[in-house]
Amino acid sequence: MREIDKIIVHCSASDFGDAQLIDQWHRERGFKMIGYHYVILNGYRRKGVYREDDDGLIEIGRPLDEVGAHCRGYNKTSIGICLIGNRLFSERQLFYALPSLLKELMNRFSLGLEDVYGHREFNLHKSCPNFDIQAVLKKVLGGGSQVCRQDLLPE
Repeated sequence: MREIDKIIVHCSASDFGDAQLIDQWHRERGFKMIGYHYVILNGYRRKGVYREDDDGLIEIGRPLDEVGAHCRGYNKTSIGICLIGNRLFSERQLFYALPSLLKELMNRFSLGLEDVYGHREFNLHKSCPNFDIQAVLKKVLGGGSQVCRQDLLPE
């Protein structure tokens, strides 16, 4: 297994999708396969078609033992997680699936809250994931008070 020292959270900048669709989009852009290691669905695999069972579903993208293609200059030692959505994310994504996945990965790779980043922290031209990842981490994983949607807005 490769060395992992950070987790980078992204958004798809689309209102629908899943790992299979992102894989297709990435291959069309010349990638060998999907660049993210995990994709967290919002219930809309296809435009306008909501399935409650898919909301918060975590899909595997690129295998963890392979270097990702999600954040130039940081792929070698990071894990990429993509939430389907642009500026709106479901409660299941933000408050259940993402924290659950982060907790599992942080335990597995001995990482702390300071090792989880939003993509925008490495690319100033991006606003991705379009919410304050540290607010989610501190309040959901850190045992803080209940998270309000206002707390998640980018600074």
